[in-house]
Amino acid sequence: MKPIPTPREYTHSGESRPLTGLREIRMNIPETGETVKLGLAMLRDALPVTPDGAVLTLVSSDDAWFAARNAAEQGYILTHDGGTLTLAARQPMGFFYGLMTLLQLAEDMPETFVIRDRPEIRWRGVMNTLWAESGIMSYDFGDGLPAMEKRLSVLLNTCARYKLNLVYADAFGFRHERFPGYDAFMKRFTDLAKIRGVRVMAGGYGMGYGQSGHGQNVFMGKVFRNRDPYPDGELYDCIGTYDPPNPDIRGRSYGTCLSDNALTDDKIDEMRQYLLATGVNTLDLHNMDSDEIHEPLWLARCERCRKRYPNDSLYAEDGCAGAFAAFYDRLLTGLRESVPDVLICPVSPGYAYAVRSTDRTFEKCRRFWGAVMRYMKCRDGVIPLFRELFHNHDDNRLRYDMLDESIPSGFGSVFFSGGDGFYSDKYFVPSAVVTKTMERAELIVCANGSALQRPTQLMNAEYLWNPDGSAFYNADIPDNYTDFMAFYNAILATTHRPEGLYGELLETACRRLWGDTDGAVLAEVYRIHGARYECPVFTVCSVELYTRRTRVTFPIRWDDPSAEEHLPQMRARYAETVTLNTAARSRLFGVTAPDAEFLREGLAVVSELCQLMVRYIDAYRMAAEWFTAGVPLEGGFRESVRAIVDDAEAYRKRLAESGRTAVDPLGGAIARRDELFDLIAYNAGLILQSVETNMRIPENRRPDVTRQWW
Repeated sequence: MKPIPTPREYTHSGESRPLTGLREIRMNIPETGETVKLGLAMLRDALPVTPDGAVLTLVSSDDAWFAARNAAEQGYILTHDGGTLTLAARQPMGFFYGLMTLLQLAEDMPETFVIRDRPEIRWRGVMNTLWAESGIMSYDFGDGLPAMEKRLSVLLNTCARYKLNLVYADAFGFRHERFPGYDAFMKRFTDLAKIRGVRVMAGGYGMGYGQSGHGQNVFMGKVFRNRDPYPDGELYDCIGTYDPPNPDIRGRSYGTCLSDNALTDDKIDEMRQYLLATGVNTLDLHNMDSDEIHEPLWLARCERCRKRYPNDSLYAEDGCAGAFAAFYDRLLTGLRESVPDVLICPVSPGYAYAVRSTDRTFEKCRRFWGAVMRYMKCRDGVIPLFRELFHNHDDNRLRYDMLDESIPSGFGSVFFSGGDGFYSDKYFVPSAVVTKTMERAELIVCANGSALQRPTQLMNAEYLWNPDGSAFYNADIPDNYTDFMAFYNAILATTHRPEGLYGELLETACRRLWGDTDGAVLAEVYRIHGARYECPVFTVCSVELYTRRTRVTFPIRWDDPSAEEHLPQMRARYAETVTLNTAARSRLFGVTAPDAEFLREGLAVVSELCQLMVRYIDAYRMAAEWFTAGVPLEGGFRESVRAIVDDAEAYRKRLAESGRTAVDPLGGAIARRDELFDLIAYNAGLILQSVETNMRIPENRRPDVTRQWW
């Protein structure tokens, strides 16, 4: 039996057999609390009381093991010898995690064993959204709030069993009651999470508010502005987002002033009200949403900031770093009055990331955040977050090791890592195998692991707990930037498919999640891939489905002739998706695991969409050749295009009558269904109009739905 995650130290001997029951549980520890009581209840549910069962004793321990990193808080020692089990720990979470390991071992327990275990990363999280950037609730399948809550309770039990202790639950903004019943729903969720030792994170802005220009309902909260006098005076400019080589400093009036205490206090009040209403206790704060920090940002500050912070240096206490330090101190102090355990995770300016940030710009980010944390008075409640960093480009030093030198109080990562709705929407992406490059982080949120990626959640759990000691697979990671990025990109593309990950770990994860029979089938489904390593697609909102991998929505619009270059690639992808979805759907017939019906339905919807896409692209190419080269249209062309319009509209109607309605304002896992079938019908209609009027670009096109950052 190989527990997930793999324990740090695990020695065993003798024959293995199931543990059939417990004779007695002895408690030689102080008051246990709700978390340990839950762990014991889960154990008793799995193991009946039997006269010949084992005796389990819980004891407090002063073993030297608990001096290791994170061991005192979350570590444990679990031993078995001749029917006697002993679980030693110092804190409730240590006892709880020991019980979770025992639950797994009970299926096939060695006669004797000793486990000494602790996590390398203190806070280990998954992002509970289908589109990591947009905050869609991936557990909303359009079948009502109670059904979504039931799935989320399963998520929290999964987190507990496999030692994930942070869930990124919602974004983007701090408006409570964002749909009817939201506050009470979130409070129930966070109460369940707290008992399981799981922090709940929500994302929004501390300043900047760029997402508010990103489309209807995407930003949820108040958009603060710099006004003098505040809050009703004239707008004024201060610092803003600066991303060279673009010379502009954007969003300078959007709540960016660091010297207006009344403005900051209003932000604190909005965050406080959200935290109190929902029970969320961890904030992911995007501030200027710049991946680098450069002098022009600070030089653009207003006169009030210049008077309060006269130094032009990014790193001075009376300059930029000191201003941000004071801002975070004020935020944390204000929030702690009502939410004592609140944790703030600021992201930007200067979150850096692996590819775009040169060694010079990364050094500026590192130096800036080192200064911010040095000047802060409340640094114990703040963990600055960075993107995936890996190696320096020139000297190949690990950037997280370098951050550890500059920010000894602790830092973390939001790890956009494939299967995250940002780089890709593949459903099993074992990118967490590279977390050994991030071992010095205190907190890591893998921006994948949505409702449709549950095996990925367990894979994340494996490598966030024990980055370099997996019993399933340990990658031989290159020690230089160039070779590492080639290795990493092969993982993201899923072209690197070692047996330890795609065989034993995936198989084990699926069997743990869904049982032996259904789990084996679902492991097969998650392994399916095409010639270019496409995978089955369960949702219409897959970014790989409706973009050209640069998040450009529907890049094959008829009224954009430049889209013609993408047609062969997109057609091949859609055709292959139909084949893959058909194969996956056939395997899923007979599977009774929860939500298998939704997976089958999603595969069918996407197949229908992709078949329409193929027909539309064929019509596009014929019409384009008629306009550009005078190639005659085939007989029946107009009728075939009209059929595309009619079929797309008919399927839209079927979906509308299906009874699925998301509670999530952004549409949940059924988002974009109506939109993309409508886009096909509309663009096919434009082709007809162009052919009939002999105008390549029709005059009466409807306005594009644009999403402008800022």
